[in-house]
Amino acid sequence: MLPPVVVGVDGSAESLAAAQWAAREAVRSERSLRLVHAWNRHPRPRDGEIENAAQRHLARRVLPQAEDAARAMSPRVRLYDELVEGPAVEVLREAAEGAELVVLGSRRLSGFTGFLVGSVALGVVGRATRPVVLVRAGE
Repeated sequence: MLPPVVVGVDGSAESLAAAQWAAREAVRSERSLRLVHAWNRHPRPRDGEIENAAQRHLARRVLPQAEDAARAMSPRVRLYDELVEGPAVEVLREAAEGAELVVLGSRRLSGFTGFLVGSVALGVVGRATRPVVLVRAGE
């Protein structure tokens, strides 16, 4: 079995655009698509109970939204999703180890004029051993 195309999703317009780009690439290269959403549990249960519940609720929305976006672009895509607890950079870097490539949404200004890179994207690009594609919404 060929390694999948991995896409990190967080519910943002950029991550949904990344899911669509990744779905097209997965179909083109005859690979499966792995949607990954990472979340951090709040370290103090009492203080973080509401935050943890909000993160779980968000995760239940993020993955189906990304699936819908991917299938809207490429109905034939073979996909599976995964909710992983942990820091997004580490989760995505580990997911990249078994992937053909990693696709991420991108949104903040970097040192490259006009290119948008967020902290997660920058952390993954800097540490991944596989190719990383950054996708902006509306591109």
